[in-house]
Amino acid sequence: MSDPYEALGLTKAASHDEIKKAYRKAAIKNHPDKGGDPEQFKKIQAAYDLLSDPDKKGNFDRFGTAEPQGFNNQSPFPADIFSQMFGGGFGAQRGPVRRANHDHDLKISFEESYRGTTRKMMVTLNKTCFNCKKKCKQCGGRGSIQMQMGPMAINQPCPSCRGEGGVTHGCSECKNGQKFEQLNLELKIPTGIREGNALTGHGLGEQPRNPGEDPGDVIFHIKVMDHPDFLRQGDDIIYRKDISFEDSVNGKELVIPHFDGPIKINTSDWGVLDPREDYIIPNKGFKVEDKIGRLRVSFNIKYPHAKSKFNLTRVEPKAQLQ
Repeated sequence: MSDPYEALGLTKAASHDEIKKAYRKAAIKNHPDKGGDPEQFKKIQAAYDLLSDPDKKGNFDRFGTAEPQGFNNQSPFPADIFSQMFGGGFGAQRGPVRRANHDHDLKISFEESYRGTTRKMMVTLNKTCFNCKKKCKQCGGRGSIQMQMGPMAINQPCPSCRGEGGVTHGCSECKNGQKFEQLNLELKIPTGIREGNALTGHGLGEQPRNPGEDPGDVIFHIKVMDHPDFLRQGDDIIYRKDISFEDSVNGKELVIPHFDGPIKINTSDWGVLDPREDYIIPNKGFKVEDKIGRLRVSFNIKYPHAKSKFNLTRVEPKAQLQ
């Protein structure tokens, strides 16, 4: 497999924060939406997925692969089975524990995805009080106890501390061993954000339950609500309008209710309208960094019934809008 450290420009001595920082920098530079190489972006994502996982990183550093290895690389049993049976002595060395992420859906309007916006919210962090958390006497702080099953000893989570290695008794600074910290979070949603994009609040997920652990993140998954008049395709906005057959030939003045202000058009500038074509108004699409999409106007022509009467006047096309 390719070297994840080389993909992110790091050495094996890189810390967890350095790995995250290198990933963000490389991902922004190589993202396909910003003209980057999709294959290189996949390598960067795969490298981060490996190095951000303590188990996979430990396996790679020791064995050159993220997959767990058996005893002396020859055992038919995976390393995690040995870890359960013998307390981890034969498995790969575990890195710092990283607590879980918290995932939330964040709904925004179509206009907010166009303009960008700021959401103010309150985040409550549930933190373990380490002032009154004492080492578990039953497991000695290991978080697990051994149970004898014939000739084998199998590790099980300690029932006294629930696998945490310590027990909280409560003190003047906490409530039943827990502290609650409220943070006012200002989440900036950039212009042009897409459905499915995610915004991350680093360190605001599940909090460490033992000293030396890393907190998880809170991840907001963007959900863009539908708009009655517009659709998005790439960085373009599509505006679909019904128009009569007579007006599609003779021309008609229309007003497009755009977010930057109404856009007045006369369809005769485009000549006789073709329902198979999109008519382009440049620089009125989504703004994503230094790129601006287009507004594409699509007409749904309502054709008359055979007995309908109408008057047609041929209109010479004018210059296309620039």
